[in-house]
Amino acid sequence: MQPLIINLTGKKVVIAGGGRIAARKAKTLADQKAEITFIAPDFCEEILELSREKDYIFIHRKALPNDFENAFLAILATNDRNANKDLGNLLSPNQLVCVVDESEEGNVSFPATIQRGYLQVAVTTNGSSPKLTRKLKKELEKKFDHSWKSYSEFLHQCRRKLKKLNITSEERNELLEEIIDERYRIDESAKEEILKHLQKIGF
Repeated sequence: MQPLIINLTGKKVVIAGGGRIAARKAKTLADQKAEITFIAPDFCEEILELSREKDYIFIHRKALPNDFENAFLAILATNDRNANKDLGNLLSPNQLVCVVDESEEGNVSFPATIQRGYLQVAVTTNGSSPKLTRKLKKELEKKFDHSWKSYSEFLHQCRRKLKKLNITSEERNELLEEIIDERYRIDESAKEEILKHLQKIGF
């Protein structure tokens, strides 16, 4: 399995299933601006609420293979093991397919992730031990506290400024190396100083 970071903005995502697991997958994608459609005979309140909030589509019936024809990502999350397997076997091998109860039957799995601004850290055991995945996620949440949010935003801002400066590649690399020093994560005054410095050498 090859980890990838995928931009789902504007992409069609079809979720077969109307229960808790389907809702959980949709919540994971809630900030990705994907076009999500749920298909299931019945839907839990979480999905109905999420659909009202995000303007998602939901279709009241069992999912059929042609429902996924133009889907960029298919998530098979019904509460029927055989239905998930059968749908997975019928979908195109060129589609992204997540089979929630048997990851090896699909080609996509959802890692446990933490987001701190522009920093995203993901961990997975590829279905071998969900408990270990959850344990590692908790450890990562402690390691990467919320100070990393402003720090990653600071790094993004600095990089954008540096790309516009008329300086040598050696000077640019030196500055990029400088700003990953730990003090810039924990010291707000240090951030302000380097930003002022970049502003000054930009003129």
